[in-house]
Amino acid sequence: MINNENGPAFIYKNNSRETNGNSYTSIVLKGAGNNNFAIGSKIHVYGDGHMFYREQVPSRGFQSCMDYTLVIGLGTLKQIDSLIVTWPDRSITKVLHPQINRRLVISQEKGSEGTLPAIPIPLLHADPIAFDRHVEDPYIDFNFELNLPKMLSREGPRAAAGDLDGNGTTDLFIGGTAGHPGQIYLRDANGQFTKKPQPIIAQYSDFEDGAVLLFDADKDGDLDLLIGPAGNNNPPDSRQMQLRLFLNDGKGNFTLNAGSFPGTTEGANTVVAAACDFNHDGFADLFIGGRSVPRDYGSSPRSYLFVNDGKGHFKDLTPSLAPDIANIGMITGATWTDIDGDKEMELVITGEWMAPKIFHYRKDHFEELPTNLSNLSGWWQTVTAADLDGDGRTDLILGNIGENFYLHPDSTHPVKLWLNDFDQNGITDKILTRDVDGKDMPVFLKHEMERQLPLLKKQNLKHNEYAKKSIRELLPASLLDSSRVKRFDYCSSVIAWNEGNGRFTLQKLPAMVQLSSTGAARTLDVNADGLPDLVLGGNEFGFLPQFGRLDAGRGQILLNRGKRNFEYIDAGHSGLDLKGQIRDIQIIPGKDKKDELLLFLLNDDFPAAYRVDPMQAKPNNN
Repeated sequence: MINNENGPAFIYKNNSRETNGNSYTSIVLKGAGNNNFAIGSKIHVYGDGHMFYREQVPSRGFQSCMDYTLVIGLGTLKQIDSLIVTWPDRSITKVLHPQINRRLVISQEKGSEGTLPAIPIPLLHADPIAFDRHVEDPYIDFNFELNLPKMLSREGPRAAAGDLDGNGTTDLFIGGTAGHPGQIYLRDANGQFTKKPQPIIAQYSDFEDGAVLLFDADKDGDLDLLIGPAGNNNPPDSRQMQLRLFLNDGKGNFTLNAGSFPGTTEGANTVVAAACDFNHDGFADLFIGGRSVPRDYGSSPRSYLFVNDGKGHFKDLTPSLAPDIANIGMITGATWTDIDGDKEMELVITGEWMAPKIFHYRKDHFEELPTNLSNLSGWWQTVTAADLDGDGRTDLILGNIGENFYLHPDSTHPVKLWLNDFDQNGITDKILTRDVDGKDMPVFLKHEMERQLPLLKKQNLKHNEYAKKSIRELLPASLLDSSRVKRFDYCSSVIAWNEGNGRFTLQKLPAMVQLSSTGAARTLDVNADGLPDLVLGGNEFGFLPQFGRLDAGRGQILLNRGKRNFEYIDAGHSGLDLKGQIRDIQIIPGKDKKDELLLFLLNDDFPAAYRVDPMQAKPNNN
């Protein structure tokens, strides 16, 4: 029924069932006691291999309520095998082969079918370890850059784990923010963590930490600490954009190694650094990925391949060794691993507005390894390498923005980023478009675009004029043809199964993982069956309001059931229920399985530590 102002009311009858012939079931629940409407009940309907699910939760918003009658559309299904009602007290009622296309009244009565099995013991248990809270600064990227899709100033914290004081236990460094410097936590033989102040690190309390890495830079047998810059609010040539290398004395005391990176002047925000002796001279070399140019979203920052002289001094040889890597893109993940089985380590790189890239070192330079991943241009968030199926080849876990994102592009409907000085004022402008009916249409509204490009005002006086125009109709072809264009056309998080010879078989991660972004991934045999399982985390709150938030992730466990089959474990069984933005996951080994920790690093929140339940860490024989 529609009420019209100054006109008669309209009444419309829904004739969809008469035209499409689909079936339904309508259910009225009669609860016991004072809960007459059985609020909180759950209904499962099974038929022909399909399952339909509803919950009796009539209140959907402020001062609103739905009908207590639950209507479930069955599509072309002609028969229901069974209908199961789980009442609020966890008793159940089972109805076999109920009739369809009619109203069913089901009462909660004494002597129902039975009770549900006990809630499973979680695989992981929270451990109340007292780490400092990560405190994000109030910088808002949107106040300084127009028409950004998301903020890049809030991508921490990152952490690194290793034995820093030589006592045989795994210690921890967690990166900090401006005013809250990073902290080192030493673990004793009893598994307890103690924060150890580091005056030299505290001297850089006006820095924000991005990439962090523990590795032996000077080959003295202990782990040194590399910290990369982040924050997106300081100029590339500023003091706060320096790479810092702190050398360890073997007891967890650090000193700054001045001049570790001479001649490195093009500072960039960073989130990843990876060490590997790729030239086999006995010293650990470095790849440091540039995440973004501060306050210049879309530009490809400098990434570096540094060669180590053995004393902790690094020379940038990217222009000669790997010119294709120098400005490859907005890097979010990198790892060294043997992809092609030649016993040499390849460099795997992922990032936003780019496809995953793999490079191998040949004599005196890096070459890109051709793969069938080269057409998957995504907003990749992370990459992890492991042999997941036991075939001897390294597979890749590639975390992406997920399938629940507002723009949701695909190969035939890409999202594009156009970079050029469109108004000729000396500043690079950025225009975000998405494909609508084969045309590149601006994502941002008329007033948002006009703030960036005032020249559009006179050409589009009315909103309806602007709404119908593609970017080709808004701006001169000469400017568009000379623009740098970045593409985003794949949004799923996947496992790339390595078939050899640069060929990968893609398998999307389960649907519950795709509801949000995947920004961190680790492999761990959670249930002690000898197979590597996946521990994942993500979420992203830094989008503009019109893009919404990706906040459906709670941290996920995927159990490896063999034969390339991973099973999603719900929160009740996994024990994970983390509502923040998970930026990193660290595995901290202990004396035995019960002392092993999983540490989740959350933006602007306390780190969350979990232990694997030794009673649940046993093979699944189902």
